[in-house]
Amino acid sequence: MRLADLTVLHAQPAHATRPPVLFVHGYFADASVWAEWLPFFAARGFPAYAVHLRGRGGSMPNVDLGRVSIEDFVRDAAAVATHLGTPAVVGHSMGGLIAQRLAEDGLAAAAVLVTPAPPRGIMVLTARVAIKQLKYLPWILTSRVVAPRREDLREIVLNRVPAELQNGMLDKLIPDSGRAARDMSITGVPVSARRVRCPTLVIAADEDRFIPKPVVERIAKRYAAPLQTMVGHGHMVINEPGWETTADTVARWLSERG
Repeated sequence: MRLADLTVLHAQPAHATRPPVLFVHGYFADASVWAEWLPFFAARGFPAYAVHLRGRGGSMPNVDLGRVSIEDFVRDAAAVATHLGTPAVVGHSMGGLIAQRLAEDGLAAAAVLVTPAPPRGIMVLTARVAIKQLKYLPWILTSRVVAPRREDLREIVLNRVPAELQNGMLDKLIPDSGRAARDMSITGVPVSARRVRCPTLVIAADEDRFIPKPVVERIAKRYAAPLQTMVGHGHMVINEPGWETTADTVARWLSERG
């Protein structure tokens, strides 16, 4: 469906028995990462929506993607959340940081942060990721489009994806904003913890090399939120084999909150 200049994927239940859920994708990705989650949630009574943030999937195709900020992405997700009427928000990676901002602004009835990027005050860069990021600094510092190298993604992001599935997943990943990368990893994105008042669940993956479990633990502590750790999973826990367990954990938690 189209919402102004944004494209939104969706799946509708035969009979909606739960509030709507908005899914927000991460960096180097688009809404298609939620393709299997949408019918999964619709089958459980949730109207399910996933927004293509600007610069991908037909959303604002002419934007200067390299200069897009995290706040620009927040505005995209906020437009859909407002249209849906304060949905639950599930965000992965960068989308988890966007979900924190929506919760701060009172636009989320509940927030689920899946291997989320942290807000300002919690360091995201490990030594391994910092070394990998050095080669991308010219694009990050000058707000140009960052094109990831497949071997870097294999090592850091897809380490728990079976080798025979990695190429198909890599083919779906896309270049992304240098400005947004700088916002997340260098300057930080401020989020007021005291203004995040909705129920919040935080999900870590014990083999995540991109946003490791200790970082996610600090995010959960910041919001006094329960932490669920998915064992044997990496950063792409939402797409790895066994993703249904994570989806079921989220659906059950949301169901318990109405």
